[in-house]
Amino acid sequence: MEKISIGIIGLGTVGQGVLEIFSKHKKAIIDRVGKEVEIDAVCDTDKKKVPKYLLNAYSANWQEIVENPKIDLVVELIGGWEPARTIILSALSSKKNVVTANKAVLARYWDEVFRSVRKHGNLIYFEAAVGGGIPVVQSLNEGLAANKITKISGILNGTTNFILTKMQKEDIGFSTALDYARKYGFAEANPSFDIKGIDTANKLSILTSIAAECWVKTDEINIEGIDGISRQDINISKNEFNYTIKLIGKSIFDNDKIDITVRPTLISESHPFRNVDGEYNAILLHGDVAEDLMFYGKGAGRGPAASAVVSDIIFLSRHIANKTAGLSPYINYNPNKKINIMKSADKEGCYYLRFSVEDRPGVLASIANILAKNRVSIAAVYQNVLPGQSGKGASVVIITHRANEGKLFKSLEVIDRQKYVKGKSAVYPIEN
Repeated sequence: MEKISIGIIGLGTVGQGVLEIFSKHKKAIIDRVGKEVEIDAVCDTDKKKVPKYLLNAYSANWQEIVENPKIDLVVELIGGWEPARTIILSALSSKKNVVTANKAVLARYWDEVFRSVRKHGNLIYFEAAVGGGIPVVQSLNEGLAANKITKISGILNGTTNFILTKMQKEDIGFSTALDYARKYGFAEANPSFDIKGIDTANKLSILTSIAAECWVKTDEINIEGIDGISRQDINISKNEFNYTIKLIGKSIFDNDKIDITVRPTLISESHPFRNVDGEYNAILLHGDVAEDLMFYGKGAGRGPAASAVVSDIIFLSRHIANKTAGLSPYINYNPNKKINIMKSADKEGCYYLRFSVEDRPGVLASIANILAKNRVSIAAVYQNVLPGQSGKGASVVIITHRANEGKLFKSLEVIDRQKYVKGKSAVYPIEN
């Protein structure tokens, strides 16, 4: 084999970054692979994105790249479910190795993709799908291979972290913070996948599936986004209890069960995520041997994502050059393995509760009594009468001791039905 021939499908932000890195570090890439590496085909719906030196390599039809027998490695960078899924599966069935940054396809079609990898004897690398330039996939899959992973926890979405940072540091509401995120390029025109926690869930699904060696689907994850977080809860949790709110995706492994959630979570001053602000991501892995390891960096954007893609190209090209691609799996996946998702009745934790209630005698006692009946113990209470609303409305905030989550939710259902309650209660888990 004289050289490794690469075809790139998708020349958007990340694709342009990949081309830039190739131009800038071509010699270093070749030295690391040990073989000539060349981008011989590119595809995008917009020909204007193709640099002049690659115009002869341009095709408007991705099939031409996937079916080209001279292409060794297909890089899929278009995003979304389709035609990305079809491109990936077609490339694998055409005996191509694949690099992708597509977390949506991997999370939704994990079984289909890795059955195809096994069937056709090739490899798919996807470092850029989680954490941008943070090498967490490789670390989890290879660097921590001697460990049994017992916990994965992370701030996995830069958009939501930017918004929450703005809300907490500048005392602004969600809508205003979202506008800032759009202004600075950290939020799409339609940011629903980010703010509703779906993007975080996709990434958590991938990391958890690697660790569990089976497919943990996104529809098995308890997902809550940040669009319901109020300025009031941010201020009370910060000013009265010294907590910060972060959107955290978390998997805790307990024998044959996983507690897997994406939730806005209150974290304490000593928490390692406390100062992870703006568009930055952080991922904490716990192995039974290595114990805690934390990864930190920019989780998205042209540079970080392109860096991860080119890293995958280098290491996968080494396999191709040495004729070892597909001889052993990159990801261990057992399609027959099943794992149980932990229910609320099996979970315990401390929680922040806020109730909007009428400001009259007996309300706090009633709430405390309902919690007590379900064995939810109170650690701290804060009561705030709304300005100018004495006798009409108040906020009651309770921090619980460690409690059973199922019993807590049962208590909240009862409390929310009481006549003195003026709106649905707010509840956030706490990590100290």
